[in-house]
Amino acid sequence: MKNLRKVSLILLSLAFTFSSCSKDDDPTPGSETKEVQYKIIGSSGVNISTVVYYDGDTPVSKTGNFGSEWTSDAKISTKTPMISANGIGPNDNSTLKAQIIVDGKVVKESAASSGKVLQTSISFF
Repeated sequence: MKNLRKVSLILLSLAFTFSSCSKDDDPTPGSETKEVQYKIIGSSGVNISTVVYYDGDTPVSKTGNFGSEWTSDAKISTKTPMISANGIGPNDNSTLKAQIIVDGKVVKESAASSGKVLQTSISFF
C-alpha cells in the first residue's frame, strides 16, 4: 500500500512537472509585434525639423531638414505606436499632420496643425 502511494505521488508530480513546463503556443495578449508606418505630411513649402517616435520599444528622436513629407517603418511590440513632429511653414496657411499606418491602412490621423510654427502628435490608442 505504501509503495502504491509513493508511485502515485511520483507519477502525479511528474505529470504536473511536464504539464507546467510545456511550451505555451498561444502568445500573450498584446505581445505581438506590429508592423507600423509613421507618416508626417506638410503642405507645400513646410520644412519638418523634428520627429520623435517609437521603433521597437525605444523612442527615437530625429532632427534635420526633412522637407514637407517624412515616412518611417517600425516594429512595435509592447509600446503604443505614437509620433510627434515639429515644422516651420512659409505662411499662416501652412499645415502639418501625422498618420499611423498598419497593414497599408491609415488607422489614425491627427487634425492638421496650421500656421508658421507647426506641431502635430498622435498615438494609436
